[in-house]
Amino acid sequence: MADIFKQIGDYVSSYGFKILFILCIAIAGFAITWLLTFLIKKILLKTRIDGAIISFITALFKIAMIVIIVLICASILELSTSGLIVSLSTVAIAVGLALKDSVSNLANGILIIVNKPFRRGDYVSINNIEGKVHSIKLLTTELITFDNVKIVLPNNTVFNGNVINYSALAIRRVDMKFGVAYGSDMNKVEAVLREVADDHPKVLKSIKIQVFMESHDSSQITYAMKVWCNNSAYWDVLHSLPRMVYDAFEKEGISIPFNQLDVHIDKE
Repeated sequence: MADIFKQIGDYVSSYGFKILFILCIAIAGFAITWLLTFLIKKILLKTRIDGAIISFITALFKIAMIVIIVLICASILELSTSGLIVSLSTVAIAVGLALKDSVSNLANGILIIVNKPFRRGDYVSINNIEGKVHSIKLLTTELITFDNVKIVLPNNTVFNGNVINYSALAIRRVDMKFGVAYGSDMNKVEAVLREVADDHPKVLKSIKIQVFMESHDSSQITYAMKVWCNNSAYWDVLHSLPRMVYDAFEKEGISIPFNQLDVHIDKE
């Protein structure tokens, strides 16, 4: 027992000051890391850099600072830093093989952040899953649907999937179809549709409004209407135009058809 205490006393007397010094360096290093991370984030938030990129930069900076602190402490203890680097590399490879899916999600997350197929707040469709982008993380992307459901998608799925960004451009076209009864005045139908579109306050008048006969169907003649609006007004235009067209058709006496079936009875 006395030998054990003697060995401990010899170790403390030989390395006690270095251990205390290392603890001070570690505490100071983590404090400096926290302060620098806070300053970097504050500076980057004043720029136009996307929030997801800022989070990635600060996370990468923290990891780099921790590695530097570990290497400094190892050199004070007179450990071989080259051996430590090799050991860290081996551990990193082993962890990477065990978490290959997570590493793949991480790599694709970086590519999403760099390529910017969408930003936070954009309305997107990813593999037929629609929602507003809530956050872009290193491993996952989160969407919020219109009925307030959160959907979490792995970045592998996002990067390798079909992405439609409905918010990417400033203006958007609204496509609609309206049916009228056979026998209606075709010129009058076109004129009414153009007048309704032209009267809508959020339809852009600088781009030509298109109204044309699209098809002869079994119980109706189908007209197509194509108008343009600002992206933010898309849903308002989409939902309000049909009501305006219905009221205009009713006022002008234009019949809106319903499915009809003519039955002929042959008597022997």
